[in-house]
Amino acid sequence: MEANYSSQSFFKKIIIYSIILCHIIDAIILGCSCLSVLSHKKEIISNIMVSLNNIIYSGGCIIIQEYSGLISLTVVVCLVGTHFRRPFEGIRYWSKQQGITKLYLLYSNAESEDETAIFSYMSRKNAESLKERLEIMDPIIVGYNPMDHRDSFRTIYGVLSQARESGEDVLIDITSTTNLTQGVALTVALMFRNARVYTVPSKQPAWYVNGQIGDKKFENWFETARNQASMDPIEITLPGYRLEPSTKHQVKEWAVEKTVLQLLLEHGGSADSISDIIRWSGYKAASSTLRNKYSRIINRLELKGYVNADKGSKMKVISLTEFGVIFSEALADLIEV
Repeated sequence: MEANYSSQSFFKKIIIYSIILCHIIDAIILGCSCLSVLSHKKEIISNIMVSLNNIIYSGGCIIIQEYSGLISLTVVVCLVGTHFRRPFEGIRYWSKQQGITKLYLLYSNAESEDETAIFSYMSRKNAESLKERLEIMDPIIVGYNPMDHRDSFRTIYGVLSQARESGEDVLIDITSTTNLTQGVALTVALMFRNARVYTVPSKQPAWYVNGQIGDKKFENWFETARNQASMDPIEITLPGYRLEPSTKHQVKEWAVEKTVLQLLLEHGGSADSISDIIRWSGYKAASSTLRNKYSRIINRLELKGYVNADKGSKMKVISLTEFGVIFSEALADLIEV
């Protein structure tokens, strides 16, 4: 037991020193980024996989933030398409927010003689550039067909399944892939609690537009763009489970759960304890029966992703998640109507 603890401690120290060294190098490089003498390797090193946000200084000791007793692991799955810089900046952003232990670059290897070939060329070219620029992360290159529903699902599902088995969290970048694969990625992410999806917006959303409004050049481009030929629709198959209730019992529970969400929203998005929610619900005292009842309600809401319930030193603080806030605001709009 002592030997095992000692080896874990030694491993953590190595990681700590590596993180600090990476940040020192990154700071030097960023401070000198305007100098033309910087080599390509130095630019790569600046894309560190961890950040000082993962380090807590406490009582002169350095402690790595842990997840379930282990160091938090994050995998980034980049669905590479028509863009290079935006996915690159997205990976760089997450590398500074949390440690990235593995990077997948999924590119299009679909073979075709029509416009699909153009997308595949751009996807492959961008994947190669990302691999080169992010060499220090040792990216894993995976070819698939983003125009094919089944192949997209199998590929993304396989990566997320492996990550779940390894206890890793997953971030999926859908910035520049096809509309079909964006839908597939969202569907697969809904099936795993360890998965999140993100996109990197452009600073110039209309960069691809030709001309200015009112110009002949713009009108010709707009007419062509809005009359693009289409194929038959492809329905994105979704998991059977839904957050909305399906039985009479669930409908009753859902009505109470929505009320709790509204109460949290009306009180700034959080409650210091379950007793507060009970009091807001109109009860004068929080009996043990009511505490048990509302604890079950909070547990269901937490399971659905609407709230976080963090147990402090004495009380259980309940707060709306970002999704919970958005959903509660939508409920409030319905009530007003």
